[in-house]
Amino acid sequence: MRIGNVDIPTLLDRVLAEIALPWHGPHGLLHWGRVLENGMKLAPQTGADLEVVALFALLHDARRHNDSGDPKHGWRGAGLAKALRGECFELDDARMRLLMRACADHSAGGTDRDVTVATCFDADRLDLLRVGTRPHPSRLCTEAARDPEILAWANARAEAWEVPESVRSLHDELMAELRRNEV
Repeated sequence: MRIGNVDIPTLLDRVLAEIALPWHGPHGLLHWGRVLENGMKLAPQTGADLEVVALFALLHDARRHNDSGDPKHGWRGAGLAKALRGECFELDDARMRLLMRACADHSAGGTDRDVTVATCFDADRLDLLRVGTRPHPSRLCTEAARDPEILAWANARAEAWEVPESVRSLHDELMAELRRNEV
């Protein structure tokens, strides 16, 4: 699967090789895949940059140290984006600044005037029900994310811990490996 010049499987392989938390935890692969699909659903309506939204989805939580309070994880995700630029993807300087801002600030609870950054924030917030928090429309940045149908769709997927199609084959491979290692 490619989104623009972003080769999703290659980027995921690179990120998962160095992840500190379990890939199957609340801030791991399934979350990243749902954030990616949330962003791909929102971006055509908001006018957001699809490549930046895709990169955000796969990098924003990739450097968490724990699944609870980790206030610097967004900054570390931004640092990862900077480190992988040129190796796993290409963005011009302006788009790279948007990606780094979205990663660094995504968990601060704020909003952003830039439509791409706002779409990144909403793509992540639409997956909050996976950890028991129902996203409130007043905390979302874009009209698209506040749409009751989008909210219902995203909430159902998050609550069920749905395996997104964008990461299904990698998830299935990793689950098979996990099962083999448990035997």
